[in-house]
Amino acid sequence: MRKGPRLLGLLLFMMGVSGTIDHLATQPIMGILFNAPNRWIFERMDLFEGREVFANLSLAFVGVVLVAFSLRR
Repeated sequence: MRKGPRLLGLLLFMMGVSGTIDHLATQPIMGILFNAPNRWIFERMDLFEGREVFANLSLAFVGVVLVAFSLRR
C-alpha cells in the first residue's frame, strides 16, 4: 500500500528536478517523460510565466514530502 505513494513521490521529485534542469539548460535526456509538467503545464500557462523554476522546484518538494510521509511508520 505504501509503495504507490512512494513511487509517485519519487516520480514527482524526478519530474521537478528534470524540469528545472530543462528550463535552465535544455536537457535532451528523457524529455518526454520527466519534463512533461514543465513543457505542457508550466510553460503554457500565464500563471507560471517567469516562475517556471520555482514551480518545478515546488513539484520536487511535493515529491520529497510524499516520499517522507510514505516512509514514516
